[in-house]
Amino acid sequence: MTLTIPDDDHGQIRIFAVTPPADPALLEADPAAIAKALGTDALNLDFVDVVDTRNLAGLSLLDYLHQGYDVPSDLADDAALRDISGPVILVMSRASWGQKVTLVPAPGVRHVTTLGEPARLRPPVSPIASAGATGAIPPGKGPPSNAAMSGRVATLALLVLFALVAVMIWVAS
Repeated sequence: MTLTIPDDDHGQIRIFAVTPPADPALLEADPAAIAKALGTDALNLDFVDVVDTRNLAGLSLLDYLHQGYDVPSDLADDAALRDISGPVILVMSRASWGQKVTLVPAPGVRHVTTLGEPARLRPPVSPIASAGATGAIPPGKGPPSNAAMSGRVATLALLVLFALVAVMIWVAS
């Protein structure tokens, strides 16, 4: 069985169950073991997680997905997820680098479900035609306004007066 992640995929988590006993290298999230299990090395492993559900310290996989990946409770409450015990591989949409990727799970690795609302990223259909979208933005800042210059002069005058009063008090004492 193959599974294709489209190039415009966004916001989904694909869940794969691994039949025990799992390769110890896979449980350590070794890149070669993940590539072997999913049948491709074209994934960004920053967005692929390997989790052993037996080590979740009292959490179920449903709770883990809800709390750790912000999957809404109604989406995570999938009957297929309730019976999973053992290692699972979680593949987020961003793991595909925005490219079309075909996964060919190895024997002992099966796709359980895909969570998340399907959303496709599409580029704008046509260029923006407004006049505001033309030209270039001038670099740098403009000269300071008259109000800013007046404020600077007033601050300087107050500092000079403060210094003058301080000197007068010092001389008088």
